[in-house]
Amino acid sequence: MLVVILQGLASFLSIIAILYQKRYNKLHRSIYGLSYDLYLLDFVGNGLYLYCALHYRYSPLVREQLSKRFPLFYSLNDVNSIPISRFLILKDFCVFVCCLMILKQLYYYRPTKHIYQGISITSTLFLSAFLILGILTYGCSIYNLPLKNSGKFGVFYLDHINYLWVMANLVKSFKYVPQMSINWMGCSTVGLSSKFVLISFFAEFIDFLGRLIIPTSALFYEIPFNSTPFWVKLIQFVTLLIILCQVQYVYVGRKPRLPKGKL
Repeated sequence: MLVVILQGLASFLSIIAILYQKRYNKLHRSIYGLSYDLYLLDFVGNGLYLYCALHYRYSPLVREQLSKRFPLFYSLNDVNSIPISRFLILKDFCVFVCCLMILKQLYYYRPTKHIYQGISITSTLFLSAFLILGILTYGCSIYNLPLKNSGKFGVFYLDHINYLWVMANLVKSFKYVPQMSINWMGCSTVGLSSKFVLISFFAEFIDFLGRLIIPTSALFYEIPFNSTPFWVKLIQFVTLLIILCQVQYVYVGRKPRLPKGKL
């Protein structure tokens, strides 16, 4: 119960942090120094979380394939046998909407960005590869439907959803790396709300610490499918700690030196 409370508090703080960054951008009418990739990856990651969670919860095909693959753990006739947290669905939706609002600001205030800002080639390549893989697995998974409840090359529809879940976690785990790189290239953290960094770090710390020191009696098949794995939280915590050091110590008081314009 305590773990759930800490996760809920961390989720609430994460949303507050993004709203502080949105307010900061609006007050300054600028997105100078803010990473496009950070909010694009967060937007895509939460979108995939929602897509997978809703399929795990409400798709009869996924439930049927899951019950046949793990009949001891998941019942075909009992929707509640598949552990999906409605609270986490609501949290992912709220973060998804907040990231969309930041992305709109990044578009409207794009004349204020510096030469290294924008959607990077690395993110474009990774997201394109994930998109192609997602389309291929979807095509294979529905190839024999509805005649056969199996896919081409052994890829079931459940596997398609599982692959997207893995992609979502990979995207989410490295979402702070682009902002860390932007700060390093500009030798400045101008444009990054200090409240966003502090509240985000505090939220990750609460979640990370709760998972680390509070024991849980839940068995592996009882853990909600849409919960974030520990390794993702670990990477997010470490990268956010580096950004916090950049804001509070390394680049404190540094003025922006990169010219505005397109790369």
